[in-house]
Amino acid sequence: MRPAPGAMPRAGYGWTFIDLAALGRNTASTYTLTLVAVVAAPVGFLVLAFGAIFVAAARHWITGVGGSVLVLTAAFVAVIVAGVTLAWRVARSHRRPWMSLISSDLRLDWRRLLIGAGVEGGILLLFLGLMHVLIGRNASPSGQGIGLPDLLVLMLLVPFQAASEEMVFRGYLTQALGRVLRSRAIIATIVGAIFGALHFGAYGVLTIPYLFGLSVLYSIVSLRDERLELTIGAHAATNWFGIGAVNALAIGTGAARLSWAALAALAVNGILFYAGTRFLVRAFCGAARD
Repeated sequence: MRPAPGAMPRAGYGWTFIDLAALGRNTASTYTLTLVAVVAAPVGFLVLAFGAIFVAAARHWITGVGGSVLVLTAAFVAVIVAGVTLAWRVARSHRRPWMSLISSDLRLDWRRLLIGAGVEGGILLLFLGLMHVLIGRNASPSGQGIGLPDLLVLMLLVPFQAASEEMVFRGYLTQALGRVLRSRAIIATIVGAIFGALHFGAYGVLTIPYLFGLSVLYSIVSLRDERLELTIGAHAATNWFGIGAVNALAIGTGAARLSWAALAALAVNGILFYAGTRFLVRAFCGAARD
């Protein structure tokens, strides 16, 4: 890796990943143009997609759940467009490998992806079981569920959507902020604030604090591991679980609302996820960083 001009070596976990930005060009214009492209590409796609959905709905080609599924699909694809655009801009303008957005060794570790998804999926299933025991009743469906073909399409899109979000926030923004800030805590806080703000109101008034906490957890885990595969896996598992739960209960894509109990569960989730992934990475992927 080429060190940044005049930069001092930085000790402690996370800096090896953050300083991957030094592999390429780091100028104000490069970052500005890249961020503009990453925002403009998905927005342009959404304008076209929502325009098509509006016309289809107005002509009664789609109704009800079908329209909601198309909106959710368009949102997922827009995030993927942002991720692809980012990878292209990093390779073309920053002139560094796009895999530097994901791992310190520039390779994808499938074992870590599976560990992240498996640990997070197990935790979510545990929480679901506890809720069933404590509440002692099933939620009542209030609408029509997603059809199997549409559900499969959404499930297939989820890993790419999750990877794109992680590349943008825990990858590019984290590395960009690391060029000017020397505190990992401040970097994680800023990234978390942006991550929460961009989801504003999606799940009620607690959306921002919940997603801020989730982002900080993902930053801690990814910096500890010097790579993003664990959080990509966890992010995908969380979205898979959310889509599956919404479909099973037939409650519609906009009905979920976060409560204070969800914030408490997030804290427990964070402890279990950090400990579980740390143990499994050491067992199956080599020693995790301290």
